[in-house]
Amino acid sequence: MTSSRIDLDTTPDSPAGVLADLRSHREAARAAEVAVMVDAIGWAAMHSVDSLDRAATLPGTEGAVAIAGEGAPLVAEFAIAELAAVLGRSTDSGRIWLGQVMECRYRLPKTWAGLTGGRVQPWQVRRIAEATLGLSFEAAGWVDRQLAPVAHKIGPAQLDRTITEALTRFDPDRAEAEARAARESRYVTVETRHVTTDGCVQLHGTLDLADALDLDDALHAVATTLAQLGSADSLDVRRAKALGEIARNDHTLDLPVGDEVGAEPMASAEKVPVPRRQVMLYAHLTVNSHGLDPFVRVENTRSLITLDQLREWLTIQDTTVTVRPVLDLDEHLETTGYQPTHRLREQVALVNRRCVFPHCTRPARGCDTDHITAHTSGGPTCSCNLAPLCRRHHRIKTHTAWTYDLLDPGVYVWRSPHGLMFHVDPDGTTSIDTTRHPSRS
Repeated sequence: MTSSRIDLDTTPDSPAGVLADLRSHREAARAAEVAVMVDAIGWAAMHSVDSLDRAATLPGTEGAVAIAGEGAPLVAEFAIAELAAVLGRSTDSGRIWLGQVMECRYRLPKTWAGLTGGRVQPWQVRRIAEATLGLSFEAAGWVDRQLAPVAHKIGPAQLDRTITEALTRFDPDRAEAEARAARESRYVTVETRHVTTDGCVQLHGTLDLADALDLDDALHAVATTLAQLGSADSLDVRRAKALGEIARNDHTLDLPVGDEVGAEPMASAEKVPVPRRQVMLYAHLTVNSHGLDPFVRVENTRSLITLDQLREWLTIQDTTVTVRPVLDLDEHLETTGYQPTHRLREQVALVNRRCVFPHCTRPARGCDTDHITAHTSGGPTCSCNLAPLCRRHHRIKTHTAWTYDLLDPGVYVWRSPHGLMFHVDPDGTTSIDTTRHPSRS
C-alpha cells in the first residue's frame, strides 16, 4: 500500500493562491478519475466474450455477464473481481461501478464525450448512467441527448430533477404508472412503540406534494409564532413542537360523520371546518404544436407533474385557482422608484427561476430582487438591472467584493473577490478558466 504525506509548509501564503491550488488539485483529481474510468473500459474490452474459454462448460466455470444496458458488451464474469480489488472496492461494488462506466461509454455517447472532453464530472456521468440502465437503447439515447448539453452546469439535486423530467417526457405511460404507484404508497407512521428514554418518537411518511407543501407551510408558520412568543428552541425543535400544536387544534374534518354507515351526519353546528389551503402552488402549463402539454411544471419544487394530478388538486374543497395572463419576458419594464412593481418582480422571477449566484438553486420567487448596479449608484429599477438573489447571496454581494454583470436575459458573469469567474445561465453554472481568459484589470 502506498501513501503520501501532505506537506503543509507548501501551502500558498495568500487566499488567492489557496483558491488557485484548490482549482488545480480539483482538476487533477478529476483528470485522474476520468483516466481510471477509461482504463476500466480498456480492461472490460480485454475481458469480453471473446476472451472466454468456449470449451469450459462445467458448472461454476466463467461466463459472460451483462452489467450495463441493452447494446453494451458483455464482460467476463471473473475479471470484475480483480478490477474491483485494484480499485479498493468489493466485487459487488466494482460490478456496479463498472456497469455505470460501461453504460455511459456504450449507450450515452454524448455524455461520454463531455466526460473525456473535460466538461462533465465523473459523478454526474455515473448518476445519469444509473438512471438509464433499465431503459431501451433508444430511450437511453434520448436521455443522453437531453442531458449531455447541461450536465456540467448543474448540481446533484437539479441533475436528478432533469433526469426525472427526461425519463417522464420520453415514457409518459411509465411516468403515469409510477405516479399511480406513488399515490398508492402514501403513508404516515408514528413509531409510538419505540420511545426513547427522553420521551421522543420518530415520525416518517410519504405525502402528496400539495399536502406536503401545506404541512411545511403550517409548520413554518407555527414555529415562527413560537419564536415570537419567546421560545429559545432551535428551528428544528420548534417545527417538531408545531406539529403537536397543529394536531391538537386542527383535528376535526368538515365531513359527515355518524356512528354507523348510513347514519345521519352530525349537525352543522358541531362541525369544525378544515382551514383553507394556504400554500401558493405555481403551476406552469405549456401549449405546443400538439396542443396542451400533458405535463405541468411546478415552480415551487422545480419538478413535473401530470395534468391529471393538477386537475385532482384543483377539485379539493376551498382551493382557490388564479389564472394569470401570459407575461412577455422580452418586454423591457422600468419604474422610477427603488421597489420594483409586482409585474416587474414577476418578470424577473420567470426569466431566472432561481437565485443567479453561482451554483445556487433556491427558487427565484422566494429571493430578494437585487439591483445589479446599486440603485444608490444610479442603477435603474428595470428588467436589465434586476436579478433574484437569495438572502444569503444578496448579503454576500452587498457586503463583499463579489460582482456580476448581465450578458443577456437570464445570463450572467460573476467575479469572486479573488478574481475567479463563473458563467451562470438558465441551465446552471460553468467555471471560467481565467488563465485562458484573463480577467479585466
